[in-house]
Amino acid sequence: MQYEVMRRVRLPLIILVTYAHSYGAIRGGYSLLGSGWDAYEVLKLMISQTLVKVAVPAFFVMSGYLYFANVEKLTKEVYWQKLKRRVKTLLIPYIVWNLLMALKLQEISLATFIAPANMPLWFLRDLIMVSMVTPILYIGVKRLGWWLALILVPIYLTGVWAVQPDVNPYAICFFTFGAMLSIRKMDLVEACGRYAWQACALSMILGIAMMLTYGSEVYMILMLGFRITSVVALFGMARFAHWGQTLCNSVADAPFSQKGQTPLCLTQLRFGAGASYFIYLAHYVLFFGFVDSIFFGLFGDSTASLCAHYLICPLIKACLLIAIYCGYRAALRKITGR
Repeated sequence: MQYEVMRRVRLPLIILVTYAHSYGAIRGGYSLLGSGWDAYEVLKLMISQTLVKVAVPAFFVMSGYLYFANVEKLTKEVYWQKLKRRVKTLLIPYIVWNLLMALKLQEISLATFIAPANMPLWFLRDLIMVSMVTPILYIGVKRLGWWLALILVPIYLTGVWAVQPDVNPYAICFFTFGAMLSIRKMDLVEACGRYAWQACALSMILGIAMMLTYGSEVYMILMLGFRITSVVALFGMARFAHWGQTLCNSVADAPFSQKGQTPLCLTQLRFGAGASYFIYLAHYVLFFGFVDSIFFGLFGDSTASLCAHYLICPLIKACLLIAIYCGYRAALRKITGR
């Protein structure tokens, strides 16, 4: 069940990541409640500044869980094997897509790869660094058990090392939470399911409070709690959701899966292992600004049009990225014969 749920939620979470970096059009010189509340501003605030906060922590949890899945003991050999695999699935994509963004911006330096020019890739940077210290996390879980959480929670809440380009505290904390469940052979969905309804209620309350306090320090504090409750709610409630199962069953992003799957044809509505990963890597580089221009040229800039643009255009761009990926895979198969 837990692996099915992980497959099922990845595509929606990747789409949410694109909304995290999609703030819509700035109308009349203001954005995000700069001059008041209306449907367009509230919509952007609800999605880009509230709902999307579940995505990255959820991916860290899945990464930690899947890292230790089927690992009876983290030996030196197992560690080096996993580290070598992550050079291919994490480090090389991080370097390549950062370089592409740096070339686009015409700004290339060492800082480009520390604080990534392709901004969303900070997640890969932190995941690479967390993967390197997994032996320490493994020993901590084995020796301290759940007491380790008492150490990590204050670190997460206080953000003692939350200054870029250092590793974000919640990278370690949420990765370790997933790792802890995996090492102790606990079902992720079952563990979250025990508190799913309470987490949903708290997430709704915190989400509304975040919207009301956006732009203040209170918003940042509320977001810390929302990340936790929303992740528990996501995995706890996803077992009841059968939406898009046929579409999402084959989605398994490269850095978060135990083994890759052969990408299938887009016309079969089944996306391969690399498709959603490609969306993540490329959406900030290939922005497809012409989609926005065409949309506003056809529908104008009324409030209804702005809302529709904000909701629809990121999905159109994601579909274009999937088409590019499928074209690349088809060409590669034709060249290699595989």
